[in-house]
Amino acid sequence: MEIKDLLEQSAEILNLTEGWDRDIYFDISKLAEECGEVAAALNKSRFTDEDLADELADVIVVIGVIALKKHIDLEKAIRNKQVKRVDKLLKKFHDGKRTNPAKRISL
Repeated sequence: MEIKDLLEQSAEILNLTEGWDRDIYFDISKLAEECGEVAAALNKSRFTDEDLADELADVIVVIGVIALKKHIDLEKAIRNKQVKRVDKLLKKFHDGKRTNPAKRISL
């Protein structure tokens, strides 16, 4: 699934929930709740990989809803963050240089 698809589905959720019209603290608590469920799925043997996948998907959907409500271009934000992450790793481990300059890092 691409990010644009996620955002479309998140928009559908907002429409179904009448805009999920609670304040940012509700969104934060919902995200924390879903992250807690991911932690539980990772820490308890009774959870399956399918359970973990469901919980991870819930986290991503809540993130999509928050991004929509805050008018954040999530695709652009992820792309920009990846560039920063790669630059940071290059500086930390390779003195700012790629070990193989011909190898392109896909962002």
